[in-house]
Amino acid sequence: MAMRSLVLALVLLFCTPVLRAQDVKTPYKGNPPYDIGKAILNQPVAQKSSSPSAQQLTSIPQSSAYLFPYWTKGILRPYNGRSQRAWLKYNSLDQQLIARTSIGTMEQVRRVNTDTLREFTIGDSARGLRVTYRRYLNARTPKPSLRTAFFEVHYDAGKNALLCRRLASPTRPDILHYFLKTSTNELLPLKLGRQPVLAALGPAHASTLTAYVLEQQLNLEREADVVRLLAYLDTL
Repeated sequence: MAMRSLVLALVLLFCTPVLRAQDVKTPYKGNPPYDIGKAILNQPVAQKSSSPSAQQLTSIPQSSAYLFPYWTKGILRPYNGRSQRAWLKYNSLDQQLIARTSIGTMEQVRRVNTDTLREFTIGDSARGLRVTYRRYLNARTPKPSLRTAFFEVHYDAGKNALLCRRLASPTRPDILHYFLKTSTNELLPLKLGRQPVLAALGPAHASTLTAYVLEQQLNLEREADVVRLLAYLDTL
């Protein structure tokens, strides 16, 4: 009996290390052994984003009224100093201009202080889309606020100019309010149409302009034809 107990004890003592070793070396069923250290080290590292962060955009008004929904290369022309090229977006609903600048791999978005600008241009030159916004500080107008306002320049290549202010809304098409800057530097609201346009241009060349409209079959309810008329007037 004593001999049998001694044999059993020796068997158990010999087998236990083998069982433990087998337990450690046995792979995890279905997957490689899970190593918590490697799992943490192999997590995707947050990369520096080339897109503006949410924090950078919190101070920028968000709407669907960007004149161009994508960044376009534009020009900032200040009253003092040199013109600058920049990636720009213009929110025509809030009349806010924002610029995107790069510092290394990071990008920043900032609101442009338009009080320092006399004009700025935005658009996609590759697609022939270009819009210039300009101030007319010396214009004669009963509304002083219009002298510091930015106008879309639809024609300004001579003594007269066709300007526009855009009333934007995210729920309907934009409404365009036209203005005429005359050769005497007056800034007048303008409704497109034969009678209001000819009346706004004054009596000095009334008969000549009327004849030109009839000869060229201009429809002065169309902006393009009003521009043609102003270009002709600048030759007189």
